[in-house]
Amino acid sequence: MTGGDDDFGMSHVRAFSSALPADLVRALSWLRGHLSEPVQLDLLAQVADARPRTLETHFKMFLGTTPLGWVRRMRLARARQEFIRRGPDVTVTAVALGNGFSQLGRFAAEYRKAFGELPSATIQRGKKSSTTTFDHDVDEAIRLTLDALPFAFAVEQAQCNTALEKLSRPQELAPNYGLAKAIAGWCWAQRAAHDFAATPEVDRNRASRLAAEAYELAPDDGLTLTLSSGALVLLHELEAADRRLERALAVDPWLAYAWIRRGWMSAYFGDSDGAIRELRIALHLMPFEPLRHITCIGMGCAHFAAERYDRAALWVRSGVEAYPDSHWAQRIAVASVALTGARAEARRMGRQLTRKEPNLTASQARRAWPFTPRFMSCLGDGLEIAGVPAA
Repeated sequence: MTGGDDDFGMSHVRAFSSALPADLVRALSWLRGHLSEPVQLDLLAQVADARPRTLETHFKMFLGTTPLGWVRRMRLARARQEFIRRGPDVTVTAVALGNGFSQLGRFAAEYRKAFGELPSATIQRGKKSSTTTFDHDVDEAIRLTLDALPFAFAVEQAQCNTALEKLSRPQELAPNYGLAKAIAGWCWAQRAAHDFAATPEVDRNRASRLAAEAYELAPDDGLTLTLSSGALVLLHELEAADRRLERALAVDPWLAYAWIRRGWMSAYFGDSDGAIRELRIALHLMPFEPLRHITCIGMGCAHFAAERYDRAALWVRSGVEAYPDSHWAQRIAVASVALTGARAEARRMGRQLTRKEPNLTASQARRAWPFTPRFMSCLGDGLEIAGVPAA
């Protein structure tokens, strides 16, 4: 690998500025304000200042769907939000027509396919929530939970423990608040996966229990679903995690963190192209911290899986620079540099890494994360080249 820190920084800027093509950004911006209107490709192409065929190609390449498919998904999500928010003050007919669905039978079928229930069931749940009076303990639990959230996102030992301490009180105040349990489950899974404590089996059991409880309590909350899915990933339960994540995106297609986890999930399954496409969506929805660093690291993992080790090193470095305490991710950067053939630089980085993780071995690193066997084998090989002890 050649170049210094300036090369990493300039690559960082270029990567963010080209997260989505300009024509696609213009099309999405216009569509968000016209979701209830018929989709006319020629008009949309004029708004986007692109040829219709080019615009269709960009939708498929970067979003994995067509303009009509994207709009349909957004309409369904908005309809669901109305059902939940308005409860007894809404009818299926009014919401369907208001969101551009003229055929009620087709709307009900598509809604059930997306969310696993008919609109009437969602309305009933909205009726129950609308009769709930203000609860001081619940309100305080929400405040305390959101205060803990940045510490949970850090994926660092001290901050993880801080998050768990902060999450103790909201779980006491509101035992039925799913998000607090989901975040706690995610943190206990971090402890087990990243060797943050000497009780990995106990931590895994706690993470599994909390992830299950969170799902039961809040099956319609996108963030709760996403965080409980993340806990399952770290427990190596990828299929269950994937199903839960898909539900999160059906419930809330605008949730940047869900797209981040979607990109990581694709990387775990070895789908590098899908991971990059999905993480670009996340960058478009939230191109700033506190989530940007974990997105960059995920991009690095996707490039690593595709054996683009120079790109992997650049992306991971961008993430670590944004949040220096993410030294666990430096494993990927070190291995990437080693696998480009830059052994001297890799060994220098390897020495820095082992000072931060003195008990790290290549064997341990190969078992830590649920990527494909080839990914983990290459990771271990690269770390050994960089001077990390084999076992």
